[in-house]
Amino acid sequence: MSVSEPKLSTISQSASFQMQEKLDNLSKPIKGLGQLEALADQLAAIEGRIDLQTVKRTCLVFVADHGVVQEAVSATSQEISNVLADNVANGYACVNAVAKSNHCDVEVIDVGLFGDSHSPEMIDRKIQRGTHNILVKDAMSRQDAVKSIQVGYDIAQDAISKGNQMLLIGEVGLGNTTASSAIVATMLSLPVDVVVDKGSDISTKQFEHKKQIIKDVLTNRQPNKADPIDVLSKVGGFEIGAKIGVMLAAAENRIPLFLDGFISDAAALLAEAMYPGIAKHFIASHLSKEKGAAKALDYLGLKPLLNLGLAIGEGSGAVLALSLVDVMQSILTNENTLGDLKFEYEN
Repeated sequence: MSVSEPKLSTISQSASFQMQEKLDNLSKPIKGLGQLEALADQLAAIEGRIDLQTVKRTCLVFVADHGVVQEAVSATSQEISNVLADNVANGYACVNAVAKSNHCDVEVIDVGLFGDSHSPEMIDRKIQRGTHNILVKDAMSRQDAVKSIQVGYDIAQDAISKGNQMLLIGEVGLGNTTASSAIVATMLSLPVDVVVDKGSDISTKQFEHKKQIIKDVLTNRQPNKADPIDVLSKVGGFEIGAKIGVMLAAAENRIPLFLDGFISDAAALLAEAMYPGIAKHFIASHLSKEKGAAKALDYLGLKPLLNLGLAIGEGSGAVLALSLVDVMQSILTNENTLGDLKFEYEN
């Protein structure tokens, strides 16, 4: 199967209904667990079963740089990407620490770093050494945009073949909030000012500069929202394309896909435009601090599980949300039923 021949699995409303019946019969008030019950219902609908498969999971972290960092839209220099990416690959970053406490593997894939990784743990699928500066040139060719999606798809299929029952996505790289803001503004037909945020910890002066750069990018590139590959190729990134590929593989295989933050949300908008209905296979782990994140998730019909003001990236928020999955599994496994108590709640 390739990304040009999608066959999304069916979302099972029957399994979701059966899960809610099971939850309603537990020894607790009806709907008493709120959004946790909605999470269990959603997992059942995606997997097509009520005996949820959640034990083996992996976070796929795609690393890539963006040429637009030449326009001083980030707080740090480009070289820091390699340091951060190698740190994740070597297992010492925030996402690795959170993953250890949530029993999740982490794989790191270079799809577009400007430099070369020095970590033996980094998976090399480099497409180009970063995107072009989108202020003056399209980010990538249309062919490379399609290739980035295929790379993510292939990585995800390999993870699924190894028995992973849930997939999570994250990223490392400079300039990605600029590209993602351009994507969200385009796909939702929104003004840049209501989408873009500071991303890295930049000054107020830099922030105003960043907004103007994105406005100029959209004027110069003219991405066509009716053609999501055009949007990806003109203003996107290799890691964003790779995430779309993972989303497709997950949706084909009844694997729940956990979004991380704003970069994942932008990729999800493109994926939904390419494969209508695919967002039903996604779980929004948390609400990013970026202003455009809430607008993207609202459009996709996804309610974030957490709102902790996270702005780390790497997939940390997605991995953190696994703790809620494990809580629900424990409840489904260990809580007794109203029948056991010979008791019923009155409506």
